[in-house]
Amino acid sequence: MIDLNKMNNQLLINEKYDFDENYYKNTDIRKLDNVKFEGKLYYDYEDNLKLEGICNGIMILPDSLTLEDLEYPFSFEIDYVIDENNDEIKEYFEKMKNTLDIMGILWQNIVLEVPMRITNSTIDEIKSAGDGWDIKNEKKKEIDPRLAKLTELLDDTGKE
Repeated sequence: MIDLNKMNNQLLINEKYDFDENYYKNTDIRKLDNVKFEGKLYYDYEDNLKLEGICNGIMILPDSLTLEDLEYPFSFEIDYVIDENNDEIKEYFEKMKNTLDIMGILWQNIVLEVPMRITNSTIDEIKSAGDGWDIKNEKKKEIDPRLAKLTELLDDTGKE
């Protein structure tokens, strides 16, 4: 929690944040490590509270193929106007106590950094087939064996 009473023109922030498992229990994120925010909090010319800075850290995510834990470093910039009338912000901003919790704002931005798929490119021996399943190569066009006779028919009609 940031005490806004201690703020003059601006408040410099250089903090590490530990996110509880409750934040990411329904996401692909298995763990967040070394989450750090470095920036400033200030009132702009319209008297809006503004948060600017850089957040970085490491996400532990499952490999898309093997489901092993992989470290995924992230870094992003935040340029956020904290509007007291915005319903999203009300849960982080308590006007009576004049405090602000930026963890929710950081979390919203961290979730946007989660990649759709991630895999360890150094793995050479990935099992590509098993009992009733196989990984399809999108570049290699395979013909369904049930339709193979039709391709022979198409090849024969082109010869006439």
